[in-house]
Amino acid sequence: MANNRLKLTQTNVQRLIRAHDGAKKVRHWDTEVPKLFLAITPKGSAAYKLQIVKPDGSKTDAKLIAANDGSPEIARAMAMKELGRMAMGEADLVTRKRKTKEAAEKEKTSTFAALATRFMATPEKSPPRVKQRTYDERDRLLRVHILPSLGEEQFRQITRAQIRELVRAIQAEAAKHPRAREGSNPGAKLANECQGVIRAVFNWAIEEELADMNPGTFRKLFKDTPDKRSQMPDGALKLMWDALNEELRRDEGRHGWGSALAIMLHAHTLQRPAEIVAARRDQFDWTHGKEMWRIPAGQTKTNEVYEVPLSPQAAALFREALSKHRSPWVFPNKAGDDHIRHDGPKQRWMRIRNKLVAEARKVDEPCPLDGVQLYDCRRLGRTLLVRELGVSPVIAEACINHAPDRSMHTRYDVGENIDDVRRAMELWGDEVERLVGKHSRIAMLTISRNA
Repeated sequence: MANNRLKLTQTNVQRLIRAHDGAKKVRHWDTEVPKLFLAITPKGSAAYKLQIVKPDGSKTDAKLIAANDGSPEIARAMAMKELGRMAMGEADLVTRKRKTKEAAEKEKTSTFAALATRFMATPEKSPPRVKQRTYDERDRLLRVHILPSLGEEQFRQITRAQIRELVRAIQAEAAKHPRAREGSNPGAKLANECQGVIRAVFNWAIEEELADMNPGTFRKLFKDTPDKRSQMPDGALKLMWDALNEELRRDEGRHGWGSALAIMLHAHTLQRPAEIVAARRDQFDWTHGKEMWRIPAGQTKTNEVYEVPLSPQAAALFREALSKHRSPWVFPNKAGDDHIRHDGPKQRWMRIRNKLVAEARKVDEPCPLDGVQLYDCRRLGRTLLVRELGVSPVIAEACINHAPDRSMHTRYDVGENIDDVRRAMELWGDEVERLVGKHSRIAMLTISRNA
């Protein structure tokens, strides 16, 4: 590498660049500031640089400015300023740039978006430790509703007031959706779920010693469920059942049967609709008189394996669904590569309910389905099992797969209750048949199977 020394002027610099033969790198040192030089690469690009001698005696070069972007006078002034800083004990330009880059990287990894990414990637917060649907919903809430506002914020600087403001904004925006207006407090459920995700991320950060406090820990701002829903009115289930039967007859041979049968099975098995639509063919034991649906842990809300004894009526409905296709899913989607949407039964229930309510209003008559939700089938079953069918509350809770009682008095009861649950489910199957009519679809299916 050639070393030359001359006063760097605009004329000299342009001449040196034109005369450069491109064979190797060259340095042309300035006579005004001895440590300033013009560096020209083999490709002809030129820049003003400053040679820095560190306290340990090592040398390094720091780029000040490209020759195309500034004059030698500007480069000389920048060099003098840097040498003055170093004489006053400040870090050299190379060190400052490195520290600035490190600080920027540290700041980037300290954002709430980075924290949420680490949270979602943690094994105990990912499938199969949590349900895939839970994981996907957390991801959606973060991506759509939370990160656009909090993503670039330093998570250690996020305040409780910020979270409260965000939760209020989410509720206000969600309340504008036409479907949200059907609820008692539009947007409340979404806002509370977003707060729950933020709280979960910060709780994990505290456990990992990444944060000292949780700004998402405060009481729900919105009431998203009534204190106690009224019991499903008499005739409501039968009215819905007749409408579903009519749609099944009309849709014979078409694909829309899945959500209708899923609603019927929700009423019969009292299991959550999302668990029903995700059922697979290989989860069933068809031993006569002991038909069983075994729901894997990753598919249940309790995240524990749950065995559902099937009443004859429920078994008949599941068999009908399986007879319509060869898919591994009980309720395959139209493409056949997955099950139907988890909210498909709910949406169909709402569509039929709203239609029936509208028809009743046209003739100025009350409709027993007015305001009734799909989940009210589950509430009705839990209520009637205890109050009308003589089932103990413990077995009724087991029938709907609520989280097991972890209190001390149950820890020493190691007996199995599967036979009691089966008897309860069979009682409930008969009760549903009574409620919807002896000549319903389930009655005819059961008779044909037994024959």
